Amino acid sequence: MSSFSRSAVLVVGTEQIVVQVELGELTPAKSSEWGGLLRGVPMRLAAEMRQGVPSLLRLADGTEHSVRAVGVPWMSDQGRLIVVFLGEGPAPTG
Repeated sequence: MSSFSRSAVLVVGTEQIVVQVELGELTPAKSSEWGGLLRGVPMRLAAEMRQGVPSLLRLADGTEHSVRAVGVPWMSDQGRLIVVFLGEGPAPTG
């Protein structure tokens, strides 16, 4: 999977929001792992993701991928919260 960026719907529990997502493979990795950055996540939803609330990304092609937040979110220069995540299951394709 090559790295790519696009809009996606982030679903955390029962709430949905459109975010920008940057996806890519993680290297080096013991197995095929993927993840990326979510840009524009509201602080409340980022906190819920970090607490383990089930979360998924719904891409424009309709595919859904379970994700979990890792690390500590930070604020970008543009004032948008950035959340690092890991995906579960097969990686999305560009």
